[in-house]
Amino acid sequence: MSIMKGKVVGATLLLAACGYLSPASADTLSCDDGIKTAFRPDADTKVVAVRLVKKGEELKAVDAPQPITAAADLCLVKLLVGPGATAEKDRNARSWSEGIGIEVWLPTQANWNERIRNYGGGGWVGGGHRYADKIGSKVPAIVNANIGYASGTTDAGQPWYQDGSFAFLSDGKVNVEALRDFSVRAMVEQAVKTKALVNLYYGKAPKYAYYDGHSQGGRQGLKLVQEYPELYDGYMIAQPALNIAKFGTAGLYPQIVMKTELGFTSADKPKATAFAAKVAAANKRAVAACDKAGLGFLLDPFACDYNPARDADMLCAGEAGEGVTGNNADGAACMSLKEANALNRIWYGATSDGSFDAAPSAEARSGKSLGKNQLWWTFTKSTGIANLITSASSYGVALALQDVSYAPDASTSSGEPITNASTNMRNKWLELDYAGLADAVNKGVALQPTLFSDLITDKADLAKLRDLGRKVIVYTGLVDDAIPPAGNINYHERVVAAMGGHAEVQKFMRMYLVPGSAHSSQGRAYTVGGKNDSVPLPKLPGNANQTPTREQDQFFTALIDWVEKGTAPGEILLTSRDNSLSYPVCVYPLRTNWNGNGDAKQASSYSCR
Repeated sequence: MSIMKGKVVGATLLLAACGYLSPASADTLSCDDGIKTAFRPDADTKVVAVRLVKKGEELKAVDAPQPITAAADLCLVKLLVGPGATAEKDRNARSWSEGIGIEVWLPTQANWNERIRNYGGGGWVGGGHRYADKIGSKVPAIVNANIGYASGTTDAGQPWYQDGSFAFLSDGKVNVEALRDFSVRAMVEQAVKTKALVNLYYGKAPKYAYYDGHSQGGRQGLKLVQEYPELYDGYMIAQPALNIAKFGTAGLYPQIVMKTELGFTSADKPKATAFAAKVAAANKRAVAACDKAGLGFLLDPFACDYNPARDADMLCAGEAGEGVTGNNADGAACMSLKEANALNRIWYGATSDGSFDAAPSAEARSGKSLGKNQLWWTFTKSTGIANLITSASSYGVALALQDVSYAPDASTSSGEPITNASTNMRNKWLELDYAGLADAVNKGVALQPTLFSDLITDKADLAKLRDLGRKVIVYTGLVDDAIPPAGNINYHERVVAAMGGHAEVQKFMRMYLVPGSAHSSQGRAYTVGGKNDSVPLPKLPGNANQTPTREQDQFFTALIDWVEKGTAPGEILLTSRDNSLSYPVCVYPLRTNWNGNGDAKQASSYSCR
């Protein structure tokens, strides 16, 4: 890391020397190939293409099924920042890369609001950033530019969209250089190069610079919060993929439980699909047992102590459970005691020996402390986890064990299979037991500083950010179906412990827990009844919100007011898309609570406590 930090600092000093980091010139540039000549911040950076986008033009973003429409004239500048993954010699390998692709969307001089709002990536990132004829950015980045922000995005150092193949060199070894770029360097270059280009294009520096990221993009932003907080004035962090070395590797645990306790895995699609249907039925039963407000989802899933082994209506007719006898005659929806306890193991989270506690405290479930033998937290009750049942998530295991053969193939996973020339063997994860998976989790964590450039992103000391006066807003969904929310709560609790308590942390970072929110940068609700429009969600820029007002960009507006006006955010009122339900989301550690007797559809019946 020290070499990388030295390179970043050197690049920043060079940019400053060239005048790109200061408002030295009042001249502006035109959106044409003259930018290729004018913008030369360092020897490793080249302008790949400059494209004038006219208002009304249709744009195909990588995350949009339909083209979106440019709401204003924009200038798209595409950059490639070297040196790339020099250890890979095979240009045809997916681990070969010339560097980091960056796209910068620039409003016209008249439409620019004198601010940067850079946007993060997701998953394995990648995309068409480095290609003249493609668009690599996701919809929110383009929308941010539509409403006046200069907005930069990055492919995180590799061009293959949502394909983890880049993480292994063609000889099967871990691609340390690419993972360094993916972990941290790409975001530093994104910040530095976007700011330099903005200064040059508009002839003046921005008044404020913000980072906005979800999922992997949230992790990217928190890496800067922890290591390079000076790069932005404010950070909007949504459902961040923190602790990825833990939850990403432990995500295989449902498959190990199914193999050990039930005798099948995702390799047996009919049996896995049938079990997933039973898990979905158990989720409905959990909501029925714990939804005191009658909302169809849980305000606090951590408080739900539902146990299918003790539910006669969940157990198959005649099945002896724990103190009950089953009465469910629907063979497709009922569970045996073995199946019920397999689900209890999955709901408890990965352990080193398959043990579980069917009734941990709400505090333990919510990230305060790990239980006996527990490796990491898992998804909350009522969260849709069908994909973990029908698809093997073993990419983290392959990286932790430095062996691509542990990755899944298309027969056991719905994700993009790893392409690698060193071996055709896949699905070695099928050989793992409880102890073997625990070993992989522990090895992945131990290798973070050396092979993975601390992709785990869990540094709790935020003194530098605090002392610089930077601000951070974080939110996470309580039915996030990709990243267990308890892990993000645990990180916040660690920051609180390291930085002097909740009151001190709230001076620079505030977190919100959003009931009913699943994993999506566009705002997606999961409810067991399928009525997604009835779950209050934050308003976010994106597919259905292409020209948002302040009120239609809620969390980011709160961040702006905190940074620019000194108005610290408090509770934020969320309303469902069908306008049937409203309530506040609260500054952690406060939670959204129904008062128990008021109209559960009215915000006045809720409080933060």
